[in-house]
Amino acid sequence: MGKRHRNRKRLVPGIRWMAPGVALLLCLSLLMQHCSLYQDAELPERKLATEMAIRWNQLALDLERHTMGYRPPVSARMFAYVEMAAYEASLPDMPDYISMEKFVEGYQKPSESFGKDQFSLPSSINAAYAQILRRFFASAPKKILLEVDLQEQRFRQNLPANTPEMVVNNSVAFGQKVADIVWEWSKTDKEGHNGHLYNYDHGYEPQSCESCWQPTGEHASPALLPYWGRVRPFLSETQAIAFKEPLPFDKNPGSDFYAEAMEVFSVSQPLSKENRWIAEYWSDDHPGLTSSPAARWISIANQAFAKSEAPFPVVIETYLKSAIALHDAGVRVWGAKYQYNVVRPETYIQKYIDPKWEPLHPTPSFPAYPSGHAAFGAAASEVLADALGTTFELSDRTHEKRPEFAGTPRNYHSFGEMARENAASRVLLGVHYRMDCTEGMRLGKIIGRNAVALPLKRNEAAVY
Repeated sequence: MGKRHRNRKRLVPGIRWMAPGVALLLCLSLLMQHCSLYQDAELPERKLATEMAIRWNQLALDLERHTMGYRPPVSARMFAYVEMAAYEASLPDMPDYISMEKFVEGYQKPSESFGKDQFSLPSSINAAYAQILRRFFASAPKKILLEVDLQEQRFRQNLPANTPEMVVNNSVAFGQKVADIVWEWSKTDKEGHNGHLYNYDHGYEPQSCESCWQPTGEHASPALLPYWGRVRPFLSETQAIAFKEPLPFDKNPGSDFYAEAMEVFSVSQPLSKENRWIAEYWSDDHPGLTSSPAARWISIANQAFAKSEAPFPVVIETYLKSAIALHDAGVRVWGAKYQYNVVRPETYIQKYIDPKWEPLHPTPSFPAYPSGHAAFGAAASEVLADALGTTFELSDRTHEKRPEFAGTPRNYHSFGEMARENAASRVLLGVHYRMDCTEGMRLGKIIGRNAVALPLKRNEAAVY
């Protein structure tokens, strides 16, 4: 049993905290020894496919961390297409599920069909993950990209010995074809495809006004993805979600806006050990050092699936819906960021409160409102909670043993608790106002619930 954190306070008004959960060791080699939420027996081929999905997503996190350009919304988009390829490559083994072609414009599933005992799920999903990751990470460092080939080979060598070679070959070809079709469909999203190659827009000129965001720091970067709000969403409802207006800008002490900035400033005077732990634990988004904030939730999903022993259809559906929620949250939030262009706390505090103040980590190069971190966490947590339960004990070990920052695992009772702490961490880090986190959480929850409602099962889709 892990120790409970003591004296955890409500660090940011309006963002609630819950007591942490029990530490549970994540270890894929012990996948079958955890207490399961699902008691039904599952075929060995499906259990192997689940292990493959977890391992491929772990490798995708390594690729994303080490490849230039995979910033938060770009990473979220990549995972949406990767999980879609894996899901579509699994459909011949899941007759109760339907293709995404019913829900997205321009995608058409392969026409191949398979007879009884003529399809190998592990062969197909292994090939699909490998193929789509090679597409998205063609610019990755060669050493890490080589791991894609090696992992594909290792899994293929460990397929059930009684699977006929022809069945394996046909299933591999199907998985590769699905990945290629998904990749070609990605290309039709002109604004988003290959987004990792053009993160910063040197031609974009931020609005110039007292309340407007401007790049900060001695070596300020240009605006990150100022037109990402135009990227194609997966869910038809996403672009219709209305934004709540940020508080009116006001530099006068006693105003609501000034109070938001004072909260950021005050909590840092000084930042307590616990608050620093929370701030750094959820900071992510340090290229080469950590995965992006969106990818962090794929890491959490990996750990949750290893613990839960959820059956394969639940795993692959949840990966897909989580990634879709992350992607659409990135699209909608980035649209709002550049619509409102709210000044970051660093700029405001240095101008109106304390010219020597600095955030714990450098301020990102895009406007403050709303928080992408908060939206990503809220969106993914809605999907994970729907699949695995609103109460789920987890010790997140994403940053375990990292010496560069406070990455000691923290224990949680639920995905919602994780999402709330993730959102609050942005105020503690000094890069967001509370209003940013509140609106990001609201948007993320709506998008997450819309992803949950996507009727992928045939009996659901019949009334869609």
